[in-house]
Amino acid sequence: MTTAPKCPQEQNFDILTGFLTPGSDTTPHGLDASISVAVLDPTEGDEPVRAIETTDRWDLEVDWCVCGRFADMVSGCWCVQVFIDDIDGVDTPGRKTGLIGSAKVSADDGKVAEGDDTATICFEHTFQFPAAGRAQAGVYNLVVVITLSSRDCDDRPRQVQDMVGWAVIPVLVFFDKDGPFCNS
Repeated sequence: MTTAPKCPQEQNFDILTGFLTPGSDTTPHGLDASISVAVLDPTEGDEPVRAIETTDRWDLEVDWCVCGRFADMVSGCWCVQVFIDDIDGVDTPGRKTGLIGSAKVSADDGKVAEGDDTATICFEHTFQFPAAGRAQAGVYNLVVVITLSSRDCDDRPRQVQDMVGWAVIPVLVFFDKDGPFCNS
């Protein structure tokens, strides 16, 4: 037997993230960005979770920042999209996959933190998902994708700029306490 795991084990809420901007390939970085996401249990004081009962409501908080010498020049409309994909191989009719939420956030709504030669502008959006209808019991990936349009959120058509951010929660478990036990 290998070494036994520490008990109690600390929860691991790591996510996979990335953000490309027009300044990502230049040095020094004139425009960079970052993203973080967290699945929260609103009934437990917004405690981060990775397992949700199918009958419970849950929230997804998305935070992102742009920084660098050109951060204060970012304008337009952010599009924040949330996708879910089952990864457990169970083929159940009506199982939810694909886009489950989207929001527009004006670039004017960012909170600015000025630096010496740079600015950092941060944004936040929280998706509130109802208890029923979003996911059946199973194991999922949750992916958030953020893009920026150079136009205001109400303008059409929108032109996507050369900025894209993503964050992946690699394991999100929905369980049904009244469902079958240990299907095989």
